[in-house]
Parts: sequence; structure tokens; C-alpha cells
Amino acid sequence: MTTTPENTWKTVDEIADAVLSCTNCRLHENRTNAVPGDGSPVASILIIGEGPGFNEDQQGLPFVGRSGKLLDELLAQVPLSRKDVFITNVVKCRPPDNRDPLPDEVAACKPYLQRQLDLINPKVIVTLGRHSLLRYYPEGRISKDHGRIIKLDDRVLFPLYHPAAGLRNPAIKRDLQEDVMRLPEAIREALTMGVSQQPEADSDSNSEVTESQASQISEPIIENTQSEKEEGDQQLGLF
Repeated sequence: MTTTPENTWKTVDEIADAVLSCTNCRLHENRTNAVPGDGSPVASILIIGEGPGFNEDQQGLPFVGRSGKLLDELLAQVPLSRKDVFITNVVKCRPPDNRDPLPDEVAACKPYLQRQLDLINPKVIVTLGRHSLLRYYPEGRISKDHGRIIKLDDRVLFPLYHPAAGLRNPAIKRDLQEDVMRLPEAIREALTMGVSQQPEADSDSNSEVTESQASQISEPIIENTQSEKEEGDQQLGLF
């Protein structure tokens, strides 16, 4: 069993090495390759899916199947490419038959994901689908919160439907295409939050930027607070 403390990983590459040799849960038993993640280690945007699928398990890279092709197309609309972001998953090995990851499997991978978040230090966390949304926003509903800008401590959470759901449902694909165009707005909001947290001595030099950025935000930002859950939420955005 892998027991290296997460605070000993000093780089994203060191996390990847740990993931590749991880035996902390049953998922390692049937994997072809673990999938630590891929992209820029200093990205402003961290994209988090649920877990690797068949193609990802074969290649050891995230989102390289049909869902990955759609994700590439969505990023190109912004425009962004994979080298501009970092892409990973809640669990780093493929669950059998693409089933949902079990709680102990999610827990086993949590130190890797948390340390990736700490080291990359993104301004925006983009969650793909229900499982990754609930990891950071337990009261969230993907059918309600997709495309919304959510304050999460000193970052912005930006939930999207999972591309796999878009491949199955043309209406969800249209939502994805519309929602992803708000990603620059999410980044601007994160920058505004950062400026507002600067020491007071810096406020004069930053005030004009803050006002300019804030003026481009067309929808009120929702705070990450508990709200009443609605019954019958449609579970979309899964593998």
C-alpha cells in the first residue's frame, strides 16, 4: 500500500509518480494505466472529471476518448487548449465497467487531488458532471448549477455537464457550448476576488481594474452556502 504523506510531494510530477505506483484501493488491481492528469502545472484553470474511462486507462491520459474530443472542441470555443489548463479526475484509475467510484476509492485518491489543487493553485475549478461538482459543492445540482459562477473560498467554482452527457443528449451539448463561453467571465471574477483581497495599500492601484472586471459580470455570483435540496434531481454527467 502507498503511504507517502501528501505534503512530501513538491511538484505535480511527483504526484504523478505516486499515482502511477498507487495501491491504496481496489481500482489498481485491474488498471492498465493510472491517469494522474495532464496539462500545465501553473494553469489558472483546473478541470476535474469523475474518473478515467476505457481509452484513458489504455493511454494513461485524461479525456482522450469521444468525451475528450468534445472537451477539446469546447475549450477551443473560448479559445483555450489543453496546454492552457490542467485536467484530472476525482479518482485516478478506471472503475470497472465505468461504474461510479465508491466512497473508499474517492477517499483513497483525495490526497492526490488535494495536493494537485494546492500546487497548481488555480483561479477557477471547472467540475465536469455531478460527482466532481459534489466534491466541492455538496448541496449542488448539476441540472441547476451548470454554467454558474460560484464563490469557493478564494477561488471560483464553475460547474459544467460532463461531456459524456453531451454526447448522449443534444440539449445538454447545447448547454455545454453555451456555458463554456462564460469561462472567461469566471476567470475575471476570480481575478476580481483576488484584487479585493489585496492589502489596503494596494487598493488604489487596483481599483480601476476591479471596476472594469466587475462591470463585465452579467449574473449575480452565488455564494457557497447550504441551500435546500430539491427532490428528484436528474443524475447527468456521469460516465
